[in-house]
Amino acid sequence: LVNAVPYYAIKSGLLTIAKAGKKNIFSGRILEIEGLLDLKIEQAFELSDASAERSAAGCTIKLDKAPVIEYLNSNVTMLQWMISEGYGDQRTIERRIKAMHQWLRQPELVTADANAEYAATIEINMNEVTEPMVACPNDPDDVQPLSKVSGQVIDEVFIGSCMTNIGHFRAAGKLLEAADRTVPTRLWVAPPTKMDSSQLIEEGYYNTFGRAGARMEMPGCSLCMGNQARVADNSTVVSTSTRNFPNRLGTGANVYLASAELAAVAALLGYLPSVTEYMQYANRIDSMADDIYPYLNFDQIDSYNHAAAEAIPLAEIR
Repeated sequence: LVNAVPYYAIKSGLLTIAKAGKKNIFSGRILEIEGLLDLKIEQAFELSDASAERSAAGCTIKLDKAPVIEYLNSNVTMLQWMISEGYGDQRTIERRIKAMHQWLRQPELVTADANAEYAATIEINMNEVTEPMVACPNDPDDVQPLSKVSGQVIDEVFIGSCMTNIGHFRAAGKLLEAADRTVPTRLWVAPPTKMDSSQLIEEGYYNTFGRAGARMEMPGCSLCMGNQARVADNSTVVSTSTRNFPNRLGTGANVYLASAELAAVAALLGYLPSVTEYMQYANRIDSMADDIYPYLNFDQIDSYNHAAAEAIPLAEIR
């Protein structure tokens, strides 16, 4: 869906790839995304993070109250855990917790005016998106269906950045685990946070990545910013990061942007798969979706709950 946004804008004549006389309906404007009420907050983040690559000034996503309430309850526990661990200024964190509790007692969401006027409206029928969408080198706007770029040999694969969450690493791990072999590409794996990293270690995924020959980076931006490490000069790369501008991940590198699932398949094969090949791999993890894609709800994790309970009484914050 992230890559479907520019793809449908191109189809509508609202976005062009050529730099000369480039047309970009998103530039300097706010994206308001509707029709996805039940997205988890982490999923909504992927869409909002990617709005920067459209040169947009910002992004809002209309959600139901339930995922917002779920996310804030999780965050209250995480913030209490942060206090117990000595992270940041306690008074600042307590103010955040108090504000969250105030909203949770009377949850209200901002909505668009019924008579709002827009510069353009792009409708995306997800029933028509029957294959992965890939941003081609080296422009996040240059999106093509997988079938248009399949067969491209891949040298390196990076799974990480703010576009990923723990479910993506589990999915990649399951695909690598099923193959049970070292991948022919140079595979980089960098969870976005230490909390993701700790949970993946506990669940055994770091062992899976290690057996596949992956290079485990410290949690953070890593190759996404090109500031912790770099891919080989002039290599061809599949990345889950937000951007593929020239020389960002490596000097002269040609970078495709794709989902973590597609990136894992490319790492296994050493090339961008056909749609049929991709679906054969994707079908292997469909039945495991309930175990793969749950997010880190800290209020449901004992270690965080115990630490939070010792941090500060909730009654004092309220």
